[in-house]
Amino acid sequence: MTFTPIAPLNLRGELDDDLLQWSERICMKSAILLGGLNNDVLDEIKELLRITNSYYSNRIESDGTHPVDIEKAMKQEFSEEENSSKLQKLSIAHIHTQRKIENLISNTSPFDSDFIRFVHREMYTQDGMEKFLKISHSDTNEIVEMVPGEYRTRDVSVGRYIAPPSEELSGLMMEYSDHYQRAFKQTSVAKKLLYVLASHHRLVWIHPFLDGNGRVSRLVLDGALIGSGLSGYGLWNISRGLARSVDDYKSYLKHADMIKQGSYDGKGDLSTAALKEFVKYMLEVAEDQVDYMGGLLKTDGLADRIDQYVTFANTGVIGVESFPKGSIQIFKHLLVHGESSRGAMAQVIGASDRTTTNVIQELLRRDFIASPSPKGAIRLRFPAHMASFVFPELMPIVTLHAKDMSKKKSVGRPKK
Repeated sequence: MTFTPIAPLNLRGELDDDLLQWSERICMKSAILLGGLNNDVLDEIKELLRITNSYYSNRIESDGTHPVDIEKAMKQEFSEEENSSKLQKLSIAHIHTQRKIENLISNTSPFDSDFIRFVHREMYTQDGMEKFLKISHSDTNEIVEMVPGEYRTRDVSVGRYIAPPSEELSGLMMEYSDHYQRAFKQTSVAKKLLYVLASHHRLVWIHPFLDGNGRVSRLVLDGALIGSGLSGYGLWNISRGLARSVDDYKSYLKHADMIKQGSYDGKGDLSTAALKEFVKYMLEVAEDQVDYMGGLLKTDGLADRIDQYVTFANTGVIGVESFPKGSIQIFKHLLVHGESSRGAMAQVIGASDRTTTNVIQELLRRDFIASPSPKGAIRLRFPAHMASFVFPELMPIVTLHAKDMSKKKSVGRPKK
């Protein structure tokens, strides 16, 4: 048995018109995300989204660690608790691999089997990932060592799903690469998007590695979405939507494993109708995430939420230090104008050069702004604590328990 069809094609080998129109609408909405804010702010939001992408992709596997703790890990501040530190390193490995994919994807195919093996190898050779390489066999409790980037050499099952035999993996991956690379030669981004979404199930179905197939397949999906030419991807990510409907995600993945149901169910070994339902689900998730970020990236609303965040901080109710006078004006200026010289900030906040320097140093110390050098221009940042308020529901909100208020420590509050 093979994984065909590679997309929800009718008996004439054509994509459904309704799916195409839906895909075109998503492409247009995604492109609009690039038009509201300056590029410096958009780049910082993309950096924030890398953290949330890691958080949600790992949470799908029940291995999530809070974005605040991921941010700490990026500064080499790891938890003293062994499992928490392990999960922090897992998130760092995910972010590192995502950046590598973003840098490489313009010069490679996201469907190339060597690229997919590279993604797995890059993910699982990062510092701290050796603890994820020892895999316990579910039937015998035997501990098996996984080799990063190498196809599995034993047969596996996930629940009731029995993955293809290991000796067939090389051929299946060559077929996967050939089919989807040929499909990607067409010029329509909307058509490419439909093939990309369908390919996600097919890679999961092949299950090429002993472990890590879910995370790696979503990283490959990110790469394929970027590689498709989908403008605006990176200002939204699909893993957040999948994590928010994780039971549906797993259910639709399982449903798309169905074998062909009669002569009217497409051409291939697997069900075209079931694959179509999976693709429709993925389109729903994608459009929901594009619409969600579209609402948050409007300049006026974002400026208002930044204002509210600073106001709340200055009242002491959200557990962060008060901001120095002039902070809101600096934030709003950088939001509108992007990276700006330090010298311009004195006029922005109406203060002396010395006072302005002190304000800037304080905001730099607390990571609310960034600069490439000690005297360089400054740009706005969105650290995780701020982002949890400024981008509602993007990540779990962070507040203080009452008993910790005087200690100025942030703790997570479970999402409602």
